[in-house]
Amino acid sequence: MQKNRRKKKKTSFFVRNSRQFYYWLTGIVIVLALLFFFRTTLEMYYYVLKGRFQKADYSYSQLDAKRSKAEVAKIQFVLSEYYGNAFGIDLSRHQGEIKWDSLAEMTERIPISFAFVRATRGVLVQDPFFGTNWEKLKEKNILRGAYHYYDVNKNSTEQAHNFLRTVQLEKGDLPPVLDVEDIPSEQSLKLLKKGLLNWLKIVENAYQIKPIIYSNDAYFIHHIADLDLSSYPIWVANYNLIKEPLHERWTFWQFSEKGIVKGINRNFVDLNVFNGDISALRKMTVE
Repeated sequence: MQKNRRKKKKTSFFVRNSRQFYYWLTGIVIVLALLFFFRTTLEMYYYVLKGRFQKADYSYSQLDAKRSKAEVAKIQFVLSEYYGNAFGIDLSRHQGEIKWDSLAEMTERIPISFAFVRATRGVLVQDPFFGTNWEKLKEKNILRGAYHYYDVNKNSTEQAHNFLRTVQLEKGDLPPVLDVEDIPSEQSLKLLKKGLLNWLKIVENAYQIKPIIYSNDAYFIHHIADLDLSSYPIWVANYNLIKEPLHERWTFWQFSEKGIVKGINRNFVDLNVFNGDISALRKMTVE
């Protein structure tokens, strides 16, 4: 008598391949998630943790020895040419821990009237010294402003929210600043410009004040010249020996990246001049 044999059900070609597809898709998603995690971790280390372990402080003479005579002459020229204007500095982790009791003047004749402080970078990073710098400037009665270093390859909305989470503006603070300096490698200039305007709009709506946009003269001229920034204050960097920057509508001019200021010994500090006196500068602040 023949035994009844059960026939094994064969898995269809479609089902087998569908399973393989989902296995591969799951694997790819996991790999991408791990790559994103490690990339983010490295960014956090570089921009946050690294700021805590910088080199030891320099003396004034050591910093001065690292500057050329032409640089010193240029700084003196601008200080003299704009005597009576408001002068200021900008700070980030690169300046390390500041001796706040000593910080007061650009030179013996010119006080520090304002300071811009880096608050955030990209979508995740907060400057490790922002909180201290922000509070100390208030204690020193120095007009303060916060800036965001724009990552030209990252989402503009997420970057705006990173800044908004970090910075609480108060009455008497300077407008927020968008700092853009790089050329995108993962998107077009057209999309970059759209993102810049998006960041400015989000931040303006949140604080109810027009943000300042910062870049160097060459960037304004060659990369975003067609961007309509007519309603925004301009902060321009140009380190050449000139009477004023090339941008005709400048509000702030960063004229040197090698300033030496008492109380800051970790590194040089950027020097800036406002296109007006301290009374005009106060009119720009948050009401």
